[in-house]
Amino acid sequence: MGPMKRPESSATARAAGFRPSQPQLKAITAWIACQSDKPSLSEAISRLVELGLALHAEPDRQKRRARKMAGDAIDRMGDTTTTAEDRAVRKGDLLDGPKEFDRVRVDRSKRSKPIRQ
Repeated sequence: MGPMKRPESSATARAAGFRPSQPQLKAITAWIACQSDKPSLSEAISRLVELGLALHAEPDRQKRRARKMAGDAIDRMGDTTTTAEDRAVRKGDLLDGPKEFDRVRVDRSKRSKPIRQ
């Protein structure tokens, strides 16, 4: 067994080094100039990292919003002469798309089972 690695403390994590390139430093400095509280370089980099991480999570929110909008549109156009259960199944089929497309959907995990034909 190899030596155990010491867990990273919060002090070590806070001291993570970052050397911005000249273009990055210019962009960060320009961003600081636009902020009303004029944060330090360290605080500005921290905020920009948080903004970047928040944008990474943004597509999930956009997907949920798009799915809800599509679902609402489907509900408005639904056949009211059928049962609520039938409408729910049809709505799910429309929102999920054809089963044949499951392999090419990048927003879903890959299925291990082959598609039945």
